[in-house]
Amino acid sequence: MSSRKQRKRRKLILVVVSCFLFGIGYYFLNEVSTWFEVPLGVTFHVIFGCTLMASSGIYIVYTIKRLYFTKRAKRTKHIYLENNPDEKTK
Repeated sequence: MSSRKQRKRRKLILVVVSCFLFGIGYYFLNEVSTWFEVPLGVTFHVIFGCTLMASSGIYIVYTIKRLYFTKRAKRTKHIYLENNPDEKTK
């Protein structure tokens, strides 16, 4: 099993990779799709760039929210009823 620090470090590395993928998607959307002759067509590169940007952006936001902005559950105080076998109830 991995410790909490190792999991957090792994997630931060994945966020950096996702930022890199976001940059690649931006490059495909704004640069490659404006070329005159593109091997697979302009529409493919626009959809591919938007998909990379959207998926990596969602992952970045979700992971950062889970890592740094979590709500802690409030602990409830358990109250137990007293059990007195000596007293007889009528």
